[in-house]
Amino acid sequence: MAGVHVSFLLQSSRVSCTRGLRKAFQRKGRTPVCLPTVIETMHRNGLLVVKEEFFRIPPQQTWTAWTIDLLIKKPVSWTFNKVSNFVFNSMKMVSEDILYVHIGACKDLGNKLLASVNCNRLIELNELAVLCGQEDLEQLQAIVHGLCQQGKAAIKQGNAVLIKLGDPHISDLDVGVYTLQCNEQTLTRHIEQLEAEKQMAMQEARMYISKNMKQAARNCLRKKHVLDSCTDKRTSALDNIHLLLTRLQEAKSDVKVLEAYKLGVAALKSTLKGSGLTEDSAADIMVQVEEVLDVHREIQATLAQPLEAEDGLEDELTQLLVSQDTLEQDLTKLSIISDLPEPPDTMPAIHPPHRKLPIVEPAL
Repeated sequence: MAGVHVSFLLQSSRVSCTRGLRKAFQRKGRTPVCLPTVIETMHRNGLLVVKEEFFRIPPQQTWTAWTIDLLIKKPVSWTFNKVSNFVFNSMKMVSEDILYVHIGACKDLGNKLLASVNCNRLIELNELAVLCGQEDLEQLQAIVHGLCQQGKAAIKQGNAVLIKLGDPHISDLDVGVYTLQCNEQTLTRHIEQLEAEKQMAMQEARMYISKNMKQAARNCLRKKHVLDSCTDKRTSALDNIHLLLTRLQEAKSDVKVLEAYKLGVAALKSTLKGSGLTEDSAADIMVQVEEVLDVHREIQATLAQPLEAEDGLEDELTQLLVSQDTLEQDLTKLSIISDLPEPPDTMPAIHPPHRKLPIVEPAL
């Protein structure tokens, strides 16, 4: 249980010493007696690493590879027992001041750092501390060093500690872009300073004019003209830097596009080679398609033929047509009156028959 508590505390602090752990675990003026034993056990199991040993591992080499190289490839006299005895005897003497790094905590915090900071360029350690809100640079450097051992970051030591997250390699292009960006920031600050000095020179010139000190005002204006010339030069240099940075970004995009083209061509070639598709094979297939279509048309024509012979039906139909023509000729020879009047369109009115009334003679 004590090991669990120590592990949790070290995960919270990443780099800690026995003295700090004693203060953290102090309850009512008492500290756990087993704390050195727990630390020794965690160190032996690889959960804790002495800070100096942790930073001694090259950034491009993992902790496991470094241990194998140290214990196997080095002379046999450097054995695990001697390492353990040396470390823990020293710990007994100066156990209160030895700093340890918790490997698991470095890995977890490193993954969180990669997830929270989206930066694929060189960045200084101080700037990274501002971005991730980490005030302790030593803790942050331990986290980044752990990422380097995992192949997820790179460190370049120099006048400033440069860090690149997400990529284990720092190229000359990265250094060039970083240099241009630094020069851009420097020129921007110089231009802002020159503009402020120009404004101050103008204010002084107005003040001297109000006091009728023309020579002093003329000197201020002369100073302003010199500052204008410097500002123009700095602005021109800054424009050139902006142009170079833009070209570099375009070059990166062009490289990605070219790589995509290469991958596409390689994939297409692989597909064509795997399927055996060539110009000759395509021409052969088209010839075969034409032949198959011709055969299909012949089959359809064969299937469309009638099942019974229709010669008798054709003769009978011919005789009927001949008899019909003969009948029409006979009708033409007959003297049929063709100029009869047209039938009336309306029905004629029908009148009732007229009856003669009897004549009645008057009586005498």
